Amino acid sequence: MPTLDYLINERQQLRLRFLQPGHASRHGATRVTEVVARPLTEAPHTLGDLAADTPFEDGTLFLVTMDTPRPTPAHLRALDHLIRLLDRRKAAGLVIGTPGHDLRTLPDATLTAANRLELPLLATSAETTAWAHVNEDLRLRRAQFAERQVQHLDGLLNRLPARLADPTAARRIADWLSVALDAEVLVSSARRGVLAAAPDSAPAGLAHAVITSAHGAREAHDGAMHTRIVSISPGSPGSLGSPGSPGSPGFPGGDDEVRLAIATHEPFDRAATALIQHAAKLLGLCDQARREQLARTRTPRAVRHAAFQLLMRGETVLAQVVYTGAAQALLDTDTARVFVVDTGPQEREATLIWCERTLAEQAIVAPCPGKPKHILILDPAREGDRVESVLKEMIAAREGHLMGQSRPHALAETAVGYLEALTAVGDAAGTPHRVRLGGSKAKFAPLLPRREAKAWAAALMAPLLDDFPGRGDERKLLLETLPTALSFKHTEAAGGLGVHRNTVTQRLNRAGKILSLDLRGSANDRVLTLLALDILALPDPDPGPDLDLDAPPGTDTPASPHPDTPATPPDFAALMAAAAEDCGTAAWAEERLRPVRADQRDLVETLCVWLENNLSTRETARALGLSEATVRNHTRDAAGVLGMDFSTKMVGITDTDVVTVADIALALHVLLGRPALTQPPRGS
Repeated sequence: MPTLDYLINERQQLRLRFLQPGHASRHGATRVTEVVARPLTEAPHTLGDLAADTPFEDGTLFLVTMDTPRPTPAHLRALDHLIRLLDRRKAAGLVIGTPGHDLRTLPDATLTAANRLELPLLATSAETTAWAHVNEDLRLRRAQFAERQVQHLDGLLNRLPARLADPTAARRIADWLSVALDAEVLVSSARRGVLAAAPDSAPAGLAHAVITSAHGAREAHDGAMHTRIVSISPGSPGSLGSPGSPGSPGFPGGDDEVRLAIATHEPFDRAATALIQHAAKLLGLCDQARREQLARTRTPRAVRHAAFQLLMRGETVLAQVVYTGAAQALLDTDTARVFVVDTGPQEREATLIWCERTLAEQAIVAPCPGKPKHILILDPAREGDRVESVLKEMIAAREGHLMGQSRPHALAETAVGYLEALTAVGDAAGTPHRVRLGGSKAKFAPLLPRREAKAWAAALMAPLLDDFPGRGDERKLLLETLPTALSFKHTEAAGGLGVHRNTVTQRLNRAGKILSLDLRGSANDRVLTLLALDILALPDPDPGPDLDLDAPPGTDTPASPHPDTPATPPDFAALMAAAAEDCGTAAWAEERLRPVRADQRDLVETLCVWLENNLSTRETARALGLSEATVRNHTRDAAGVLGMDFSTKMVGITDTDVVTVADIALALHVLLGRPALTQPPRGS
């Protein structure tokens, strides 16, 4: 857009200058739309009538010419009258022409009147003919400016996402503004940090400006760069630092005020200011939409996560209390199915949001705390399979996604359903539709004769369940920790339990000492402990349980034994012999290991030696004469086939998903006798 500075600096043939030097910085950016030229008549009423008949528009620059080098008293009266008139007409300024002569100044009274009305006064010594084509040039410049503005706004609109809450929206708008103004652009929040920057180096250059803006500095010029800070927080005014205003220090929520910072080598003219305002409004709308979306999803997400964790512990009543709201009826069910979705190479958040929206009133959706790519879905097993159908369609449409699902289980057995679905999702990659149904075949514990198995498991865990030497609340903590701590790496277990990983290690050491088991250094003890926990998690065959696991902590009172409960619990060898005779464990092991037995690299041998060496990659490599990298590759490939979840760095036992390792170890033991699992001696 043409301005007074443009006419002064770019149209030098006009010989135009401000009469007062201070006006250059104050009025240089004033836009000029046209120039109206008239002689300065000596009769004020004649000039006034002429000016009144002249149609002005905002930005008109009025040029009057005098026929004398200096103004006469009559000229000054006419100028005073014209200054008041032009102020009412919102003119861009008043140019006093003295062709062939330099007008240096005007009387103080005239200058004061113009200053009071904020009307810039300029002088020109050019001949009137020099102004002949000025309006044509201004129209051309305005047309070019309008075309650029349309292009800029079109570029802005093209960068708007389909949804304002799209997390990439701020970056798109920042990129557009950076190109449009040839500037560094930063969108930031004191609490959330950098939200968008263009170019990537912008945060370093604008950090100081953003910090000082918290103290009220809205615009600055350091001699090289012009900087402007604009508040774009929803509901926040454009200025910063006003006491008690939203987004200013001390205002509730002000610590998360979002600011737009721009730095450029050129001053901010009217066009740049307009573009910044457009960008700030859109950024504010996008940030507001993003906040509202997070408010809608994160709070309910935390509730769903808490309810899911309670269900995993079998605490259905507490889960129903926690899961309040319109969807509370979802937990008013006897049975439910569990789905585990693995997003693979894709980001989990997009799929998680889709599942939350699509299944809002039909299922409980929660992110898995220990596995950053897993989504958990609890589907009340009522009539119809819409949840299953919707999820299968989603898996088919999303590349790299896998899904495992459980059979229907009692709501209190959600953990059993989760283990089924978790094992199934590990095998889903080998199926045509990337979906696999889990079942009892995935786990060993359900195959065992239930009463004998319950008696054996209760005896193994008795020091912790019946003869616990500490406080009841400590026993509860250890029992809640063991399944997760024995199933995952300590870091993952800590995330699922909401504690520090050192706490997980301490609890595992404490439980091992009470049970007289080496839960960290012995794969034998770890596998059998996991088997015992799996058995105790299974429902009793009928009323009259072997052990009252629902007794309040500290009572340590077993329920009345069932008549068929063995008087003396069997040891592990006797339990396995009974299972082999009555339960078809050999057929189960054959089916479970079929995928790895078919591999020509003898993955079965690698797994056996690995288990016999307490899951040590180094010792396994030494025993087999292979490199550690080869052992890692073999175990990782076995993981892909069997659904075992291995870390990429196999350092020790804490780097494996031991739930799957326990079942595979038992399958190898049943089929091959390796590893040689034995009943742990007490007092070791």
